[in-house]
Amino acid sequence: MRILLSLFLSFFSLILVAQQDLTPYVIVDEIVIEGNNITKPSIIYREMTFSVGDTISENRFNEEIKISKENLQNTTLFNFVDIETIYDGIEKVTIVVKVTERWYIWPYPYLVYSDRNLNSWYEADDFSRFSYGFDLEYKNFLGLKHSIKLTMIGGYNQNYGFTYDVPYLDKRQSLGLEFGAGYKRDKEVAYATEANKVQYFNVADEFAKQTVYVMLKPYYRFGYRNRLFLAMEYNDTKFSDSLPSLNDDFVNVFGETRFQYISLSLTFKNDFRDEQNYPLNGHYLEMMLHKNGIGVFETAPDDFYGKMTFDWYQPIKGRWYWASNVTAKFSYGSDVAYFLNQGLGYKNDYVRTYDLYVIDAANFALMKNNLKFAILNPTTMYVPFIKNERFGKIHLALYANIFFDCAYSWNMPGNPSSFLDNRFIYGTGVGIDFVTYYDKVIRFEYGINDMGETGLFIHLVAPI
Repeated sequence: MRILLSLFLSFFSLILVAQQDLTPYVIVDEIVIEGNNITKPSIIYREMTFSVGDTISENRFNEEIKISKENLQNTTLFNFVDIETIYDGIEKVTIVVKVTERWYIWPYPYLVYSDRNLNSWYEADDFSRFSYGFDLEYKNFLGLKHSIKLTMIGGYNQNYGFTYDVPYLDKRQSLGLEFGAGYKRDKEVAYATEANKVQYFNVADEFAKQTVYVMLKPYYRFGYRNRLFLAMEYNDTKFSDSLPSLNDDFVNVFGETRFQYISLSLTFKNDFRDEQNYPLNGHYLEMMLHKNGIGVFETAPDDFYGKMTFDWYQPIKGRWYWASNVTAKFSYGSDVAYFLNQGLGYKNDYVRTYDLYVIDAANFALMKNNLKFAILNPTTMYVPFIKNERFGKIHLALYANIFFDCAYSWNMPGNPSSFLDNRFIYGTGVGIDFVTYYDKVIRFEYGINDMGETGLFIHLVAPI
């Protein structure tokens, strides 16, 4: 019996070996890089899923090329990436990577409204509430993907600071570090929410809030699409003496106007999008744990929350695309100081058509959906009077979309004027997304919410 079993296993092994020998494969003989006038070759090699000498099955080869191209595009170092294959005989292949580098030193002019979004600023009808200045950013310092950012912003709300990001500290190019420090002072501070709209406090001759901060963020990249971030930040914040008296929940220690605290967060990101700024295919997962109040400071706030975001992008057929987002936030306790609490309505966590409202609930669940039609598929164009490819070679795309968003929030701090928490809310409508130069997005949407309110809304980021 043992002899028969041994013969059978030997025969089966021979069949597997024969099948492997018959599988078509290619051998990467050489990788040639063109167009990298500044970027070091090692930065480009890091994003390639194969190396010289690798043997890859023909069935897998095209997928490896596609993933490598997406990896390079998502470094944000290049406007365009093309990968060509040149066969030398039957099996050996030369890979030619052609990149068009971006312009890496940008003095970004800064002219920004002081509200949560453009629509809230327009509703306030106060055009003096502008902050202005510049961000000076060097995105590929030394050709090693280092990033230096200097911020000089004056006006209504002021911000002066710097950050330095070193993505690769070790030979394996897996460990990175970002650090920075700064000083902020704001003329105007949100101090309460009434009827789900933010109320602001300002003093004509002084700043309502001043903050000194120091930030340290080590991170680890494993594989090509996974990153783990540990962020530590020290804050020393001083409020106007009048602010705590306007809202009993504004601070966590009654009567205090100065708060020193350390915040700590752990974030995992799994990014399989084809394009970070305006994806059409793939998925993105982000999970975060955040704690305010680490250390020995007596006035430190004490709150903890977890947050999860999942984005899914799917081409349907031809020019049709689908995108969905699910975001959920869960907090420990409901007595978070108002100046730290952010529920629905902040940053990108909002139901479209509810742009003018906020819900300061400790917990919420949000879902966004988009059905898109490409009026103009991504198209490469050349500006005839600009000879430099970094500026003269641009891409354009235009999408029409139908959207439907919904959310539910709960665990609301005591606020009798709130009428949107602990209930299902939704909004739907149509929009136009324009994607252009250096991945800039301009979005126009018209919609209606479940309260029957309608409006036209403008945004400068992708919807999902």
